[in-house]
Amino acid sequence: MNEQVYRSALAGLLHDIGKVAVRAGERGSRIWDDEARRDFGHFHALLTADFVDRCTPEPWRAEVKNLAGNHHRPHSRQERVVMLADHLSAGERADPSDAADPRAAQPQQLLSIFCSLQADEQEAPQPLYLPLAPLRIAEEVLRPGIEEKDAERTRRAYAALWDAFRREAEELHDAHHSAPDLPAFLESLLLLMQRYLWCAPSAYYKTRPDVSLFDHSRMTAALTAVLAESDLSDAQFEALARAPQDADDEVCLLVGGDVSGVQEFIYRITARGATSALRGRSFYLQLLAEAIARYLLRELDLPVTNLVYAGGGNFYLLTRPGDQQRLAALSGAISRTLWGQHQGSLYLALRTVPLRARDFFAGRVGQAWEQLMEELQRAKQQRFAELGTDLSALFAPQGSGGDEAEQCQVCGAEHSATKVVREDSEEEGVRKCPPCLAYEELGKRLRQARYLVWEEIEPTPATAISTAEPGGWEEALAAFGVRVDVRETLEVEERAAMGRRLVLALDDRALEEARSARLLRLGRRFLVNATPVITAREIAELRAQGRKGLPAAGSVKPFDAMEAQAEGISRLGVLLMDVDDAGRLFSEGLGARATLSRVATLSFALSLFFEGWVGHLAEEFNRQDARGARLYSIYSGGDDLFFVGSWDAVVELARRVRADLIWYAAGHP
Repeated sequence: MNEQVYRSALAGLLHDIGKVAVRAGERGSRIWDDEARRDFGHFHALLTADFVDRCTPEPWRAEVKNLAGNHHRPHSRQERVVMLADHLSAGERADPSDAADPRAAQPQQLLSIFCSLQADEQEAPQPLYLPLAPLRIAEEVLRPGIEEKDAERTRRAYAALWDAFRREAEELHDAHHSAPDLPAFLESLLLLMQRYLWCAPSAYYKTRPDVSLFDHSRMTAALTAVLAESDLSDAQFEALARAPQDADDEVCLLVGGDVSGVQEFIYRITARGATSALRGRSFYLQLLAEAIARYLLRELDLPVTNLVYAGGGNFYLLTRPGDQQRLAALSGAISRTLWGQHQGSLYLALRTVPLRARDFFAGRVGQAWEQLMEELQRAKQQRFAELGTDLSALFAPQGSGGDEAEQCQVCGAEHSATKVVREDSEEEGVRKCPPCLAYEELGKRLRQARYLVWEEIEPTPATAISTAEPGGWEEALAAFGVRVDVRETLEVEERAAMGRRLVLALDDRALEEARSARLLRLGRRFLVNATPVITAREIAELRAQGRKGLPAAGSVKPFDAMEAQAEGISRLGVLLMDVDDAGRLFSEGLGARATLSRVATLSFALSLFFEGWVGHLAEEFNRQDARGARLYSIYSGGDDLFFVGSWDAVVELARRVRADLIWYAAGHP
């Protein structure tokens, strides 16, 4: 690990943290006089230095304090790196027409990013703001409303946010006191900032307050990491820092990854074992995209802050301009590994677009995003082309040639370890291959999951095309250096061992329970996990109707049971929804206002709805339905969703999702 890169990223992440302290009414460690102004430039920079002094572990404290606290009055090249990253991230600060009258009182709440979107020449009808509250999946937190005019009430809201954030940051500092771990501290702090600073604008004076401090800070951290070891000479760097909006220097690569073959992979199964297998396969795809993204960052020695977005089988990264050749080699390793695990059914398209300094201004980031989308589309039309001479191995005969005993009755693939599985209530068994059994088991474990545990292990990507039979989902993720577990509880005796693993709580109560363990890596993961469970009463009712082959009470409810519980006609419903032309929202919707931080804020906002609120809705439906839980989430994330359930239940869910997206998106038509 290159500590300079990670320390720079930490400084970039914290550079503006003092803004929240200012709004909360903090005084600072020094009198704000002419000397302090000369040293720091802005009061928030002094409070940033104070926070670093108090909450950053000793091994990195002094350097990070200088890098973050001096970003308005830089004295060294590394301090100028943070200043430049700040300017590029903000697009400094984009559109002059957005500048408010400095004589007027400015809104200190975050303007919904949807109020800045233009789509089909339409805009949101009025400015709506998010409440200043820690991130929870609750309507009173996520629904934007009118501006809070009471300045004292706003100050108290900031004070409450700041006190809670600082208290948890101090706990994180204490957890790292005896065994400081820079990557773990950086990731935990990033997750902590997501929870408390998602709703605080990065700036509101003379600018449009539609970018959260969380998103601006993480993009500044990403740019600081890639600029920390720039090969520009000091003279070139000085010229770049003075006028980045005019500079043609390459600053970074915008990297896009898109897993293709998703539809075929999910839908290729038969009804036998489909209930758990669908959920397991879908969840595996979510894990796979993020595992590959983290594998790339690890191989390039870049921190997690450089993961701009991961969801829906896609991810976006910021890497160094010089990483192009290394990325090409890694793309080949990823393709060989995916072929070995999935025999060509899944493929990762990986492409890059260079971002020059001037591309961060005047809305040009949106154009770069559009170019990357086009490159990824072309890559998906030339699957596995990066394998070059290895391509011939893809056309070798596969399988044993039609041995029915080895053919899985769920996915249709041949596997020598296929075996007949007989559920307690089944009169005859079903032949299932090891991968399908693994996906089913994952789907079953998800129904009660409250924690997702990530552990980094040594990656073992394929060096050649393999003809060996594929393993389960765990083997696939392990090849990219990740071991994943889903848990209902964290056992007391395990908690110390989990110190260096990333523990992600899947609900707010689980997060509070895990905090007491003082883990080195802890955060919140939003996951739609609506899984109906069949009860003994329902089994009795269905048997009375002549239904057979029902699982034991407490199992995932099978599709035919949800079909039988439908209103009126007994039918299953399948619900697919997505946002129309979501790609255009990123490439064109922000227009001249497009900055890296605004794109990040829009990505986070969409994910929060589809990965958070949609799950809350489905669980609420299942909990309140007099007929029993009848909605089963296969996938929800990015800008789309996929549910199965009783036909009338999915129709009602569709209606509610559509209605709630209207208020969530500030009424944008």
